Amino acid sequence: MDKRVVDFETKRLEKLPPREVGPYLMSLPAKQRMETILARPDAEAVVAALPEQDFYLTLKEIGPEDALPLLELARVDQITHVFDLEAWRRDRIVPGPAAQWLDRLYRASGRKLLAWLYQADFELLVSVFKKWLRVAHIPEDTDPTEAVDTLPKNTLDDQYFWEARYPQYEDLIRNILSFLFEAHYGFYKELMNQIIWALDAEVEEEAYRFHRGRLEDRAIPDYYDALEIYRAMEPEEIPYDKLLVERNGEDLENPPAFALVAVPEGGLFRRALEAVEDARLLETLQLEMASIANKVVVADALAPDDAEDLREAAGKAAAMVNLGLDLLTAGDAALAASALERVYLEHLFRLGHSRVAEIQRTLRRLTKSGWLSRWAFGPTILDSPWAERLEGLMGKTAKVTRLQGAERPRLVQSFIQDRRDLHDAAHWVQVTASLGPVFDALEVNPAQLAEELWAEGQVRILEEVTLGSLLFTATAWSLLGESRRVEPLAVDRWPEIFAAAAPEALSETLSGFVDSCVAGEKRRRLVWEYVQGLVDRYDEETRAFRGKEPPDPRLMGLFLFRAPRYKPA
Repeated sequence: MDKRVVDFETKRLEKLPPREVGPYLMSLPAKQRMETILARPDAEAVVAALPEQDFYLTLKEIGPEDALPLLELARVDQITHVFDLEAWRRDRIVPGPAAQWLDRLYRASGRKLLAWLYQADFELLVSVFKKWLRVAHIPEDTDPTEAVDTLPKNTLDDQYFWEARYPQYEDLIRNILSFLFEAHYGFYKELMNQIIWALDAEVEEEAYRFHRGRLEDRAIPDYYDALEIYRAMEPEEIPYDKLLVERNGEDLENPPAFALVAVPEGGLFRRALEAVEDARLLETLQLEMASIANKVVVADALAPDDAEDLREAAGKAAAMVNLGLDLLTAGDAALAASALERVYLEHLFRLGHSRVAEIQRTLRRLTKSGWLSRWAFGPTILDSPWAERLEGLMGKTAKVTRLQGAERPRLVQSFIQDRRDLHDAAHWVQVTASLGPVFDALEVNPAQLAEELWAEGQVRILEEVTLGSLLFTATAWSLLGESRRVEPLAVDRWPEIFAAAAPEALSETLSGFVDSCVAGEKRRRLVWEYVQGLVDRYDEETRAFRGKEPPDPRLMGLFLFRAPRYKPA
């Protein structure tokens, strides 16, 4: 990108008011985002204007240790959100991550640490400190020197004695308790009393109730509510009754922007978004996308404290909404813009995901009860790129596999996000399903193959056998004038095989075999699409050797070889 364009964009961001700069910041790379914030004289106001979820994602993307300057500027609510996501696993507090974040907060700003301790749920503090400390209180009429052997070793006032359950955090806990002791002894005393006397289960249950309520306020649901995102929906079931958010004052915080930023350029959803001029609609869309991404995180059991998982969830949310919008409007940009005003994005997500789920169900049937189930290693029998394509579709989140890159193309996986992707995915499954009669007609004997495979070849073990290597081996036997069968070829016959197995001869023989075992012209075309790719690959790999010495058989992955069987002298 032209440096002048970057400089212009930076200067524009520097002039925006704190409330307006947040959504733009989330589109920047994490390091540049922090640099842009800290370069502003009103950096604290800019951080304060970030929604809790955008602030948290920024911390995680930058890296907690590198993001201490942002932690120093954070609002107490933003810090609480960090603890809500880091210090809990389901309905239980985990003391290690809680200690790590308290340590970071202490190193970032003692003032901010005190502010958070005073405003955090007292039940949370009690629960956390109960996991960190063993505390004892000495009666007022007892001489500490007489009881010293029975008490924990640490004390600040000769009244409350404590020891750390985790020695690695002892210095941190001592510093925090000293802070509280010096700043507000009454608070310190009440905390120590509760650590001694409060029932663990009761105080943690109460802390969880407050924790769960805050997450629900941030549209982060529990597991069963999150599963609603995957309930199937048809176009005729979609209501057009969307309500926009109401703002009752400028002091309300901005809606999170992280999920909307994940919407890819050039797609129908992005084009429709670019046409939005109503601020209320844009805020509504931001809230909706954040809610969908949060549901994906929970329903897919992703880690809310992992920046990559959060980005994955946001990307999936954007892709399924784009697909649903494309299906609902047949790709019409004007209709798509209108749909954003009238249709809830969650309904678009469910519509898109329903179509993807249909393809995945078909594929699961194929692997569990179809022809792929008759091969011990399932889909590994497929050749490249079909194996990679099905692997992408079989994941928890179905993805399509494409070649990308002009100079050095490589296979990459991306979300299914429009009707073209959906068509490609369905077509790949159709091609794979059509190969069943071919596999059955080969009558493979896996035990025999396992015993005879050549240890020096490309295909050395049964797991490396593919449908292509079975087909080409059977065809090679035919070209040698023998009966078609799937038995490894003697490697010492490779020159003879190579001379007979010209691409044209392979193609003609394979075509006859396909015609003999596959019924119906449509299914034959699907099978031939698979087979033609193998022939083209073989032609490309061997073209330079035609009319010359054959290539090294150790490099040939489309034939199964066995070691030569020498006759005794």
